[in-house]
Amino acid sequence: MNRSTFLATALAAALLPLGALAQTDWPTKPISMVVPYPPGGVNDAVARVYAEKLATELGKPVIVDNRAGAATTVASNFVAKAAPDGYTIYAGGTSLVINPTLTGQVQYDPHKSFELVSLMSFTPFILHVNADFPAKNMAELIATVKANPGKFNIASSGIGATNHLAAELFKAQTGLDLVHVPYKGGAQAGQDVAGGQAQMMFSASLEAKPFLASGKTRAIAISSTKRSPAFPDIPTVNEAAGLTDFEAVFWTGMVVPAGTPKPIIDKLQKAITKVAADPDMIERFKQQGVEIRSSSQAEFLEHLAKEEKRWVTLIKDKGIKAE
Repeated sequence: MNRSTFLATALAAALLPLGALAQTDWPTKPISMVVPYPPGGVNDAVARVYAEKLATELGKPVIVDNRAGAATTVASNFVAKAAPDGYTIYAGGTSLVINPTLTGQVQYDPHKSFELVSLMSFTPFILHVNADFPAKNMAELIATVKANPGKFNIASSGIGATNHLAAELFKAQTGLDLVHVPYKGGAQAGQDVAGGQAQMMFSASLEAKPFLASGKTRAIAISSTKRSPAFPDIPTVNEAAGLTDFEAVFWTGMVVPAGTPKPIIDKLQKAITKVAADPDMIERFKQQGVEIRSSSQAEFLEHLAKEEKRWVTLIKDKGIKAE
């Protein structure tokens, strides 16, 4: 072995433990948790509480970085290009796998640009109507809309948003002729349903609850396959409409840029699992209808594949395109 080869080998050997040590010591500085929505929504609310709890578990601040825009594509593109060092983590959702079909303009590959860490939360939608809408239950809603095709509208927080897809799935499975009205965010859409400018909407349970409590809107059904413990009197869409496979849930899961070292992913996953098992954390969101949970990478992958198949099929069948 010549001198240069020996020195190169010795240097590589010396650096290996340092790299391993760096991964073991992670984190050594604050972590940025990217959220693809503006402050105030369910994704942001869940992310902020997770950030607070994860900071305690990991021993370093976890700072929420809201990067809203282009139906979450701004945030997804940013994370896909971020350094895979564990200091950029992403509270993503369904849009990760549907936006490549919905917009056709993403700068990432949903299956190659990210590493899955863990699921974080599931939030059902509540189909609620303006208090003056004539229908008091699902049977009356279906009868009313069928008697007046094209007369009533259903709001959403934007084209391609999960509650828009829930509305399209509902229309497809019930055969109802409802006019979709997209808004730039769920807050204004919910306000307009409460004010009567829109007749109905699938709102995340966390966002629907204040309107229901005020009496400005009335719950018709919930979009999960089982009734929510927080809203036990609200039937599922399947129950109320006589359907068998309707399901639409807003979920959040942690992903990181592809290439992030496995020891870092494992440490982050372990921390999420501990946070998700915190009774205070569970109870804090349970009253809002939000189910806090964690998962293995394999379970996350299975869930993601199921979501991609359901929603991409619907998007293609209905010709839905983001503006």
